[in-house]
Amino acid sequence: MPRPALAVKPTSELLDLLPKRSAVEFSRGSVIYSPLRPSHHLYMVLAGRVKVSSTPQEDETVCRLVFRGGLFGEPGLIHCSVRDDSAVALDAVSVASWSSEEVEKQIDVNPRLGVVLCQQIVQQCLELSDRMRNLVAFKTPERIMNALAQLARTTGHPAPDGFTRIEALTHQTLAEFVGTSREVVTFQLNRLRSLGYIRYSRQFIDVAVGGLEAAIK
Repeated sequence: MPRPALAVKPTSELLDLLPKRSAVEFSRGSVIYSPLRPSHHLYMVLAGRVKVSSTPQEDETVCRLVFRGGLFGEPGLIHCSVRDDSAVALDAVSVASWSSEEVEKQIDVNPRLGVVLCQQIVQQCLELSDRMRNLVAFKTPERIMNALAQLARTTGHPAPDGFTRIEALTHQTLAEFVGTSREVVTFQLNRLRSLGYIRYSRQFIDVAVGGLEAAIK
């Protein structure tokens, strides 16, 4: 089973190393940054969820779904002259941010911050590599099952009946994440529900993680 293609929560060490920041609020659907409005900040999600995408030649690809405690905006730290990444609030979100200059100065003061940030970036690269292999190795039904199992293992809360509950995602967001259409995702979710692998409503998705993983060929 591939490693989860999701942002890893930063360690408490990283939280201690970064300067304290007040939360900034974004409403659902707000563009936090985009190629037309690039940012040179590092962000941390304090509440809610953020979709990070890449849009080379106007063909959007969802790279990551970032949850509470996750970092995003790392390309802003290296002052790229051309940026194709964007971040959009999937919910009402709260984030903290640090400018590239602030991060550089903090690394000069405490080089350990640079080490921890590098560890985070390497982990994200490994996850993206796993995700790309997943796209090649599995057909669409298995990719959807993999995504649900990974989301549950990374962000879910176990329930007494053996399911793991995650916050609901729109069918469109899940479709973008696995590289298919909304209609296909709707069909597959209905199929998985009829098989007893998931339960879902507008607020949540309950996932039978073990059952899904065993069913993936």
